[in-house]
Amino acid sequence: MRLVSFVGLWKGKHFLDTNDFSQDQIKLLLDAADDLRNKFRSRKKHQYLPGKTLFMLFYNRSLRTRNSFEAGMYQLGGHAHFLSPQDVYTPALPEDMVAYQTEAISDVSRVLSRYGDAIAIRIYGDAAKWIIGRGHKVVQEFARHATIPVLNMEDDMYHPFQALADAQAMRHAYPKIKGKKLVVCYAYSGGLKPLAVPQSEILIGTQLGMNVVLAHPRGFELEDVVLEAARANADRYGGQFSVVNDMRAAFEGADIVYPKAWSPKNFFPPHSSSPDRSGATAYQDKYKDWICTQELMDLTNKGKYMHCGPADRGQEVTDEVIDNRDYSLYFEEAEDRLHAQKAVMALVMGDRQRRRRK
Repeated sequence: MRLVSFVGLWKGKHFLDTNDFSQDQIKLLLDAADDLRNKFRSRKKHQYLPGKTLFMLFYNRSLRTRNSFEAGMYQLGGHAHFLSPQDVYTPALPEDMVAYQTEAISDVSRVLSRYGDAIAIRIYGDAAKWIIGRGHKVVQEFARHATIPVLNMEDDMYHPFQALADAQAMRHAYPKIKGKKLVVCYAYSGGLKPLAVPQSEILIGTQLGMNVVLAHPRGFELEDVVLEAARANADRYGGQFSVVNDMRAAFEGADIVYPKAWSPKNFFPPHSSSPDRSGATAYQDKYKDWICTQELMDLTNKGKYMHCGPADRGQEVTDEVIDNRDYSLYFEEAEDRLHAQKAVMALVMGDRQRRRRK
C-alpha cells in the first residue's frame, strides 16, 4: 500500500497534551484525521501500521476510548493489547511500591518498549488517589522511561485525544472556526469527575484561535497552570479567553456549547490536606440548576451542543438537547475519537516511506 505523507512523520513522539504542539501541528493532525475519516467511510483500506502493537493500560473503565483505540489499531493493520493494572503487578510510582503487588513504572515502560510500538495509559480519580496531578505524573513517568511513544488516554489533568476529536467535530460544523465562540461550561453531576476534559477543551480552543468562554460557579476553578496556558494561546493565536460565573450569560450568542461536569478542586490535594469526596459531592449538589436545557440553547447563535460522553442525562443535559439531530454533535464526537486517534498513531508509530531512486 502506498503510504501518505503524514505516516511516521513524528515517529517516536509522545502525545500527552495538545499544548505540546503548535497550531500548525494540530491542524496537520486534524487534516490527517479527516483523511482517515474519509477512508473509513468509503471502506478504503488504510493499513499504515502493519504488525505494530499498542499496549493499553486502563486504570479506569472505558467505552469510547478502549473501543476506538482497539478498532483504530485493527483498521490500521496493527493490534491493540489490553492490560488491566489489576491483573498484572500494578505499575506504580516509587512512593507507591508494595512488595509483590506492584512493579516500578520505570521497569514496566522499558519492558513494554521491547515488545511493541506504543504505550497508552488512562488514569485518574481513585487510581490516582484523588490527588490532582498524580495521574499525570504517572503518565509522565512512563514517558520518561519508555523508548516508544506514550499516549495519554486521559489523566487527571488532560484528555488530549478527546480535545482533538472535538476540534475535528467543530471543524466539520464550522470549516472556519477561528473566532467562533466556544463555551466550556460546568454542568451538574451527582458523580465526581476529573478536570481533564474542560482543561483540554480550553487549551485546544484557544490554540485554534477561538473565542473561548469558561463558565462555572465559584469554587469550580480550573488549575492555574492551564488557565495561564489558555491565555497565552489566545494571545499567540489571535483568539480570546475569558471566565464568567453565569451560565445563561455565557450561552448568549455562542456557536458551540460544551456543558460538562467536573469536581471542585479545593476538596482535593494539593489544594487540601486530604481528599474530601463527601464534601465535594455536597458542594456540587448546590448547583443542580446548572443543566443544559432547550431554553439555554435558544440563547445561542444556533449553536452546537457537545459533550465527551458519557453524559449524565437529566443532570448535565436534558434528553431534548442531547438527542436533537439539528445541533447535537454528541455522536459525531464519539466517531471522531476513532479518526483522531488513528491520526496520532499513524504519525507517531508509523514508518516513513523511503523514496525510490529513479
